[in-house]
Amino acid sequence: MHLLKNRIIVSLVFILAATFVWEFYVKPVSGPLYTAAVSEYKKQNYNRSIDLLWKAWNVDPNDTAVLTLMGWNYLKLGDAHAAETHFVRAYRMAPQVVDLTLGYAYTELELGKFDEARRLLKQLSQAGEKGADMHLAWAALYRKLGQNREAAEEFQNALAADPDNPLAVKNLQEMYNVTGDISEIQEKREPFVRPETLTYSFRAEGDYFARRAEGKSRPVYLAGVDLLPALPGRFPAESVTDPALFADWMKSISALGANSIRVYTLLPPAFYRALYKFNDSAARPLWLLQGVSFGDPPQDNMFDPAYVRDCQEKIRDAVDVIHGQGDVASRPGRVGGIYNYSIAQWVNGLIVGDSWLSHVVTRTNQINPEVRSFQGTYVEVSSGTPSEVFLAQMIDYAVGYEEKKYNWQHPIAFFNWPTLDPLRHPTESTLLEEISIRRAIGERAVTPPGPYDDDDAVSLDPMHLKPLEKLVAGYFTAYSIQPNYPDFLNYDPRYQNVRDSEGPNPVLGYLRDLKAYHKGMPLLVTDYGIPSSLGVGHFSPAGFNEGGKTEVEQGRILARLTRTIYDAGAAGGTVLEWLDQWFRQSWIERRFEMPAERRILWKNFMNPPEYFGLMAADPRGRGVHQLQGDPAEWANKNPLYQELSPPMVEPVGDRYDPARDLKALYVDADESFLYLRLVVGKLDNDNDGKPDWKNANYLIGVGTVPDQAGLTSLPFIAPVRFPMGMTYAIQLAGPDETRVLITSTYDPFEIRAVEGIPAHNILGLKLGWRAAVTDSGRFEPQLSEPNRRRFSRDGKYFPPDRYERGVLRQGSLSPQAPNYNSLAGWNANVQTNSIDLRIPWSLLNVTDPSSFKVMVGMERDGTVITADTPGFALVAFSYQPREGVQNRPIMEQHHPIADALPGMAGPTQILATALKSYRWVGWNTPQYSLRLKASYSILQKAFQALPETPATAGGRAQLAAPGSTRGRQAMQRRGAPSSGR
Repeated sequence: MHLLKNRIIVSLVFILAATFVWEFYVKPVSGPLYTAAVSEYKKQNYNRSIDLLWKAWNVDPNDTAVLTLMGWNYLKLGDAHAAETHFVRAYRMAPQVVDLTLGYAYTELELGKFDEARRLLKQLSQAGEKGADMHLAWAALYRKLGQNREAAEEFQNALAADPDNPLAVKNLQEMYNVTGDISEIQEKREPFVRPETLTYSFRAEGDYFARRAEGKSRPVYLAGVDLLPALPGRFPAESVTDPALFADWMKSISALGANSIRVYTLLPPAFYRALYKFNDSAARPLWLLQGVSFGDPPQDNMFDPAYVRDCQEKIRDAVDVIHGQGDVASRPGRVGGIYNYSIAQWVNGLIVGDSWLSHVVTRTNQINPEVRSFQGTYVEVSSGTPSEVFLAQMIDYAVGYEEKKYNWQHPIAFFNWPTLDPLRHPTESTLLEEISIRRAIGERAVTPPGPYDDDDAVSLDPMHLKPLEKLVAGYFTAYSIQPNYPDFLNYDPRYQNVRDSEGPNPVLGYLRDLKAYHKGMPLLVTDYGIPSSLGVGHFSPAGFNEGGKTEVEQGRILARLTRTIYDAGAAGGTVLEWLDQWFRQSWIERRFEMPAERRILWKNFMNPPEYFGLMAADPRGRGVHQLQGDPAEWANKNPLYQELSPPMVEPVGDRYDPARDLKALYVDADESFLYLRLVVGKLDNDNDGKPDWKNANYLIGVGTVPDQAGLTSLPFIAPVRFPMGMTYAIQLAGPDETRVLITSTYDPFEIRAVEGIPAHNILGLKLGWRAAVTDSGRFEPQLSEPNRRRFSRDGKYFPPDRYERGVLRQGSLSPQAPNYNSLAGWNANVQTNSIDLRIPWSLLNVTDPSSFKVMVGMERDGTVITADTPGFALVAFSYQPREGVQNRPIMEQHHPIADALPGMAGPTQILATALKSYRWVGWNTPQYSLRLKASYSILQKAFQALPETPATAGGRAQLAAPGSTRGRQAMQRRGAPSSGR
């Protein structure tokens, strides 16, 4: 027994000794690993910190410090689910640790578990935590909940505890929409005093709007512009936040002669602050047409309960905002913030809804066939469509909410457009009607799957909504009208035969019909515009094309349409739009702008919707490259090629050799264009003041995807091999013969006969196409088909309208130059012996210049396949045009080469060792500048000539021309000089 006791004692001593050695000499220690992980976390090396923490966790999986820091790392990396796993485990062991509980709360916020986040923050508050971190956490919760005012108070408390806290400053700037100094955001909301009697500053009276002031009401004509403040590199939800920029725009809009600004949806708080301050001191205030955009309903059902609630919330937000009581939650795709300025007295109307595609209206009507009437407090529908009932309910809700909360009313309308107008247009067959006609004449037409968006298949009739006596501010109708679409404006004889003093004007005919139908109700025309793009989206026989118009032409057409709208008896009109928008897309270019999310980073000169603005948002190169031939524009650029020795490859031996002597080729690029400058010995050798086009032509070859696509030869010139492939040929042959040609093997379009009707053809996509370098093929014009073939309901055929989009116009980009042309693509200067060009990226199949993406094929479903270009291979040639060969195919003309850049090793071999490529510098943030277009001053004269009184109110049959005595008197009444400035 004694021996057993001794053994037990010895064993205990051994165990204690072994434990001591393990704990202090052998066992792995997590402390140094954790310390190193903290250091990496502070350096923002979160992945490295996690690697160290996992090693520490393997040593001690219950170390709450390790678990907590792992949670913070995952939270910083955006993996809230992984963060939650570690915070939950640590919290169970040590719920009293502040840093742990705070991280857990932030994680629940990211996961949308707001109740749990609130519980955790309350726990910390009850424990006495009051520092800047606590205020920031509470503020973050309030922002997530859309309670911006409570969030702002907490951010201010955080600044009181930590005056330089960048997170608090950033959030306050976002919520109040200010930049720089945040002193302005100390403003407190003025308490709203509800008027004792119903108040309204504008009213829809009969066919026009009337403004109430000092107890009197007088008719007013609304002339305005649409404003969507999305700058380059931004989507609309990331709008301008600088009040100073808004203030500058408002000065220019007022100087234009406009009295109204139309917005589609809520803008940032900075806009309403700027409008309040502008109007507070302006002799002529700017009025606001506030839109409330609903977006598309789920499953195309406007009566979806969640959709109805969302629309009502947007209405409440808009009403609260114009009364200076807005507290709007920021959401993806939606501006939010704190709105402290009441501009209700300057709001001349509310417009709810959207320009829905016809299938949305059709489907809503099909799903809800029993909904045919509505009896509201302010508006009723005795017999209408379900979609019209929905809009009546939204209007009734908007008026009721504003009156109940603020005892105010504003004139109200729902948004409409010609596609859904209540008129019948015989030339607008539906797709199914058209397919039936096409089959009847022999076409093997396949019926595509729906839904179908036809332009005259379903309607939204404003006359089906009847305003009731309690709608004191009145009801009006608002139509978004483009002068070239739908096609009934182009094809309907009833409208084609209408003329004004300048010629055919189908818009005037349509507006007269529209006004006659809506008699007794103000008709507001919105979104009438003309883009100043090179590309054309739709043709109009009257010349109101969507694109292909210079800025001067844009101004003239806008001025004409302004007079048209007035003469038709409308109550007003707003121009599309104030600012060029880089984010806008069109059907004609959309598939070729890839990746789609990067389209905001570059401006596509071939895409009309980007160029509707009166204010241009120019890429950085616009101010540098004016196509003037000024060497200073290229002073900081080294030439891609310079003349080699001997000076010329094959001189002709006549007086025009200096024109064929190539000296240098320069290349540059920006967010819209590839720029080229070709310098020659002497452009004008017969002293007639012009380049010697009859004796000297030029050809620039471009291989946009070397070794992946293109032909191994170029057009016009004697055969020269390019093993890497040339995809484009730029022909410089004079004012009417300068164009960008594309190789047939790289062109995504082809003309093909209509199946069953060989006499008809269409321009279609080459589906399933892949780029390749080939020895056979040709160079051809780049064609576009803005107007597809159509059939009217009576079977009349309207052939397609096409144009060669690769033609480059001559001119200077300087407004002071005698040959100024805002669409100019090239210019020759005989003083500096240079030819400057700018080529839109889209004419080179570049789908995103910011990331070097170019087209290399197309899937069977029409999806564009892209690849990164390693750079553009470039060559330049001069040649003497041979007589008698111009009628031959361009690949067989074989004009003799006079000179080349780089030089040539023989008559058919370019100096391959000297061949260079050009790769520009990509970007993730575009550079741009803003300027008023030439169209501004032209429209200004038209706006300032508008009488303040509508034609329907004053009995005026036709608007006076700007230069007439009556026109000058009208301009003076509007506070403008008679010269129109």
